Amino acid sequence: MRGIVIFAVMIVIAIIFCGIVPFTILPSIDAAMALPVISVPGEKLCKDCVPLVGDFTNTMVGTLLADVLVLLFFIPVFRGLKKVPGRMQMLVELVVDALYSLASSVAGPVKARRIFPLMATIFIFLLMANWLELVPGVDSIGLIHCAEEGFSGYPTKEGPLGITQLKVNENLDSGETATEADYQACHHKEEEEAAAVTAEEGEGGEGEEGHEEAAAAATAEEAHEEGRTDIYVVTPFIRAAATDLNLTLALAVIAVVVIQYFGLSELGVGYLAKFINTPALGRGDVMSFGVGFLELISEFSKILSFAFRLFGNIFAGQVLLFVIPFLVATLLPGAVYGLEFAVGLIQAAVFAMLFLVFSSMAMTSHEHHEEEHEH
Repeated sequence: MRGIVIFAVMIVIAIIFCGIVPFTILPSIDAAMALPVISVPGEKLCKDCVPLVGDFTNTMVGTLLADVLVLLFFIPVFRGLKKVPGRMQMLVELVVDALYSLASSVAGPVKARRIFPLMATIFIFLLMANWLELVPGVDSIGLIHCAEEGFSGYPTKEGPLGITQLKVNENLDSGETATEADYQACHHKEEEEAAAVTAEEGEGGEGEEGHEEAAAAATAEEAHEEGRTDIYVVTPFIRAAATDLNLTLALAVIAVVVIQYFGLSELGVGYLAKFINTPALGRGDVMSFGVGFLELISEFSKILSFAFRLFGNIFAGQVLLFVIPFLVATLLPGAVYGLEFAVGLIQAAVFAMLFLVFSSMAMTSHEHHEEEHEH
């Protein structure tokens, strides 16, 4: 009977949170889950506002925030190290010791001293950046603006504390696709107040600029006469850093360049024989000489492997976090959050582990491997 009661309670909870709440209660208060805009590039928060960089995107905010969180987590601990560690120092020591033990077991104690700092930095940064997408508000709170042509959006309403939010009164409503007329109508409405101020100052729309404003106003009036509703979308302030291919590609390039540096500094010019195997050619071993060019190609392919593996997994997880709440807004997304928690950890560990292994291999003599193979 106890098992039957527990099972019955589970069924009731599932009905309430997977049925009544998302399909009845939330739509009745215009708070059903909207389908966010899914964009591969990072969305622009401002255009040409950063010197030497240009556009400032929400993935840049995610990267900077991850950096700040890592510093806030570690700097206070290392500044105040104690012989009897507190909870935070114990946690940091546990993480650092686990990473160093891993590096030492794979590369050996001597090589680990050189590889460990960057390996640990990559792991901790990626872990913080990947888990950032699980924080409420990330990818959901941002700038509301008119939906451009081809994008789906929703009308807006004033929510709690005067915060504007998207108005969604039907579950599984994917919104309305905006046309050019919709965008012009919405955009013109937003600029009416600014245009009124400009008119008061005597700076009316003259010349070509005036004609463009008049055309936009005419398009807006036509749209409103046809009964169109202003359609809005949200550009989030913060987006997970690894969902931007620019970051993963940059990390991949850094990792591969450092791997080559480790190889050259450890083995000297002889490291290049791994790619251009002139000693093998001198022995008449054409096959080994040709394999060297394949090794060279594989070094470039490591960049793609590093970058797209991390980007693909984190971006796919982000889309999953969008879609599941859109389908069932409560209870079920909790399981997806647990999955993405594990994926964020695994992807950070895979990137760091591959960097460790490739660095250790680069610092190992190629001739030593050949002797073992011949033996």
